[in-house]
Amino acid sequence: MHWSELTRSTKPAIQPAGYALASALAAAEIAILALALNPNVNDNYRAYYIDKTTTCLNRDAVGPYTPGRTVSFRADGARETTGMRVCGWSGPVADGTHSLGESSRLRLGLPPLRDGLRATLELAAVVRPSQTSQTVVISANDVEVHRLTLSGAAPMTVSFVIPHAVLAGKATLDMGFDYPDGIPQSADASNIYNRAIKLQSFRLDPL
Repeated sequence: MHWSELTRSTKPAIQPAGYALASALAAAEIAILALALNPNVNDNYRAYYIDKTTTCLNRDAVGPYTPGRTVSFRADGARETTGMRVCGWSGPVADGTHSLGESSRLRLGLPPLRDGLRATLELAAVVRPSQTSQTVVISANDVEVHRLTLSGAAPMTVSFVIPHAVLAGKATLDMGFDYPDGIPQSADASNIYNRAIKLQSFRLDPL
């Protein structure tokens, strides 16, 4: 027998089991690639990390609240406000809870209500020499309820009504704060670090 014939005859043949394993590995790689391109994650994760359509990573938290009480968002209220501060906040510190990014959220658990609520907030603008005011758009359960402009660095008390229509049938109040004039920390800093307000206290009273 010629040497070339001998070497050809001793080459191992690929068995059917080998083909099956190779096919399974290829299918797994395709599945992993598809997941990387289109991950199966919740909407909040996708909006913050993938689509980058929000700077507020909405976490599943609710802080209990009884209307008629003033809650401090300074350092002395850190424990009580932990559950309320869903996203878009840093702190609290001595001068309040600082906003982070282009929006912030508070979420409060409420007892059943027969009417609307009056919200009273004490807050201050974050200003720079080139910018002396901040616009804040406040929503309740995704309905805009108030829009204001804070001028200067001094704290300001604002009051507005949250209609019963946006509260009816809901056990929580989800309050959103949007900051169209937020200040970047630097020219190269991400917008998730923008600064706009310092929330110092919060109160809801039944109408």
